[in-house]
Amino acid sequence: MKTVVSTSGISIKNNRKFKVFLFFLVLTSIIWLLIELSKTYTSSTVFNVEYKNLPNDKLLQTKPVAKLDVAIKAPGFNLLKYKFKAPKVSFNLNNLSKKGDLYYLLPNSQLSNLNTKLVGETEILSILKDTIFIEIGKNVSKKVPVVPKTEIKFKLGYNFIEKLSVLPDSIIITGSEKYIDSIKEISTVLLKLNDIYESIDSELDLIIPKKSKNLIFSSNKVRITGKVDKFTEGKFTIPVSIINEPDGVKVNPFPKQIEVVYQASITHFNKINDNSLLIIFDYKQYEKDSTTQFLTPVIKQKSEYISSLKIIPNQIEFLIQKE
Repeated sequence: MKTVVSTSGISIKNNRKFKVFLFFLVLTSIIWLLIELSKTYTSSTVFNVEYKNLPNDKLLQTKPVAKLDVAIKAPGFNLLKYKFKAPKVSFNLNNLSKKGDLYYLLPNSQLSNLNTKLVGETEILSILKDTIFIEIGKNVSKKVPVVPKTEIKFKLGYNFIEKLSVLPDSIIITGSEKYIDSIKEISTVLLKLNDIYESIDSELDLIIPKKSKNLIFSSNKVRITGKVDKFTEGKFTIPVSIINEPDGVKVNPFPKQIEVVYQASITHFNKINDNSLLIIFDYKQYEKDSTTQFLTPVIKQKSEYISSLKIIPNQIEFLIQKE
């Protein structure tokens, strides 16, 4: 006859003992950890750095170091907290040391002031970087022209009737003298238009230089406007006018009249007549080169409404007679 021994009771007892053991192990570990974290340690950690009290007429040319390795004495709780979130320290730039044109500060000389800003029992023992160089320059303003970048193609027979307008046509840049000196002009983004037959009115962004983080621009956009109109062709005939004839000399031109073919907008076309132009031929051209057989026209005056013109013929023959 076989004897059956029950093990279920033994297993339950062993499981309870293990849970009790595990509970006290975890509790003991927590108590040990709390005791250890309450102790004060000397260690190194990383602090974030900010700079303040820079004189109003000065400007940082480049950003100084933003993080520093620092030797500190602090409770373990604080050290653990600093591993997740770096503390911050501020350096005063009001009284910088200077050697030649170079500014610098000695961070360890400001330890007493830095420690007054820390909470708890944390104390900065030393900053591992003994010198921080600060590149400082004058804060200046400069006016520079705005240069529009355009690729405009008009519908056949159309064009601007006045110069393209940019508003504002210049901007004020304020900031580091070092970077502003190299900026001579500011360009817009490209305005590309095709088959234009109506007036233009567009707002364009300015292309800000890459090294402009510490610069202030009075505007970052400009307005581009331009009046567009249809152009037509006109022509009139005017007599040849010769100037600088010497005494006792008569210059006979051939032909005695020239034809002027011009283009103007429909808006301004009726404002143009033969008084809108002054075209002359200069006898001094012959005096400078007596071998020349022709005189070429010189446009002395032209109406602003005339966009282009052609003179027919583009040179004249002449005969000199002595009186």
